[in-house]
Amino acid sequence: MMLRKYGISTLRTGLGVALSLALLTTCATAQKKAAKPTPGTVNVPANIRQGSLVTTGRAFYPPKLPEDMLAGIRLGRQAKEVLNKWGNPSRITVGTVRSQGADQNVSPVIPNIPYAPPQGGAFGAGLTTGGIINPAAALLAIQNPALGLPGAQASPSPESDLEPKPAGAPTITSEEVTWTYDLQNGITIEFIITDGLVTQITVGGEGPWGLSKTRTGIQLGDTYKLVLWVCGYPENQKYAGRFLRASYVDKSRVLYTFLNKKLVGVTIAMVPSELM
Repeated sequence: MMLRKYGISTLRTGLGVALSLALLTTCATAQKKAAKPTPGTVNVPANIRQGSLVTTGRAFYPPKLPEDMLAGIRLGRQAKEVLNKWGNPSRITVGTVRSQGADQNVSPVIPNIPYAPPQGGAFGAGLTTGGIINPAAALLAIQNPALGLPGAQASPSPESDLEPKPAGAPTITSEEVTWTYDLQNGITIEFIITDGLVTQITVGGEGPWGLSKTRTGIQLGDTYKLVLWVCGYPENQKYAGRFLRASYVDKSRVLYTFLNKKLVGVTIAMVPSELM
């Protein structure tokens, strides 16, 4: 009789433990499903991710800080860091930057780079003909690499060289070199080097490519809708042939180039005030 009572008691205890474990498992599963996105990230619905070349295993972040690194190289670093990481360039283009010297009474002007790029580029010769200043700018169909950046103005006309210059504002001439790297994976990288420092970086291609990621998590191969969802509405948008350029230079110091609503080019650059 005692053994029977003991057996019933043990059975009840076992059932109670099993029921408790089942309830805990159910609660944990419910909490997991209801979990919110990680703090500091941007929640991107599945329909917004759809269409990008990489749709899973990614995190996106709000554009709180200006972009300063692309292709594993940081803006403002010495040119030798590019050589150390990427070796000899596929192509080298040399030009001259002319800028007005700093003066307390004179506003700085953007560099004027009087040379033409070689024909070609990541997207073919269509964007590198007729007035394009350098190859990196050509990837985004920019007539002047600094245009659109804070404080930038149009390049002076030849006639402006005949006008008297303000006193105390000498013209400063600097050497500017563009190093182009054509990678085997179809990606093209271009570094603009001014006086030995990296002042502009462009990556172009179909992607995906991890080193094309910005601070926000956006990379080559992403869709137009994903970029706008993560980065917000662009400051301005302009077409150059078939390519759409979306500017976030004031907020994030970055320009995105789209072809058929897919991201095919990313450029970051130091603003004019940083070049003086």
